[in-house]
Amino acid sequence: MSMRNILIAGAVFGALATASSGASAANLILNGGFNNGGTVGAPGGGFSTLGVGSSVINNWNIDAGSIDWIVGYWQAADGDGYSIDLNGGSPAQISQTLSTVAGQSYFLSFAMSGNPDNFRGETRVAVIGAGGSTIGTANYSLTAPNSLSNMLWQDRGFAFTADSSSTLISFTSGNNTGNCCWGAAIDNVAVNAVPEPATWAMMIVGFGAAGSMIRRRSNAFAG
Repeated sequence: MSMRNILIAGAVFGALATASSGASAANLILNGGFNNGGTVGAPGGGFSTLGVGSSVINNWNIDAGSIDWIVGYWQAADGDGYSIDLNGGSPAQISQTLSTVAGQSYFLSFAMSGNPDNFRGETRVAVIGAGGSTIGTANYSLTAPNSLSNMLWQDRGFAFTADSSSTLISFTSGNNTGNCCWGAAIDNVAVNAVPEPATWAMMIVGFGAAGSMIRRRSNAFAG
């Protein structure tokens, strides 16, 4: 490859690195795995029931009802043993306030299952944003039950656009009738900025230019 092509290739891959860095922004959710940095806080039974005002789980507020903080009682989505059940003694709502940019698009993702101790075929959870608007409602259903050792976690996600410099994200149990203590299990919560269209365009153009140079180099060797 000539010096000129080397310089062009360096510029292309530099642009790609810049675009990729912008596209993979850090998770805005703090403690999305509910693990407090690995600090065990639940009793020997493997879970604690926490109510409104509890500060046991770092970075999360319990706004209504109560949750079960799971520490080793069942399989976690990421294997660390930590997750939550949104129905402790009653249906609950938990929340966290994020620093966001007005007008920026974001994607919220999380793992979802149901409490296998009394799984009733379906669990539900609503995700609510700033101003009380519903970002999305997720359902989890199985034709055969899960188990403590195999929770059969499924991924869920919703896109939203921030309307201010802070966004309140809330998970609200949808299991309200006759289901005080067995609800939706949640783990691995993340919120990431969605790359702007211009960023994707730059990446596509960059990959196209890199591919073109590779083809020219191959042809040169072939000749």
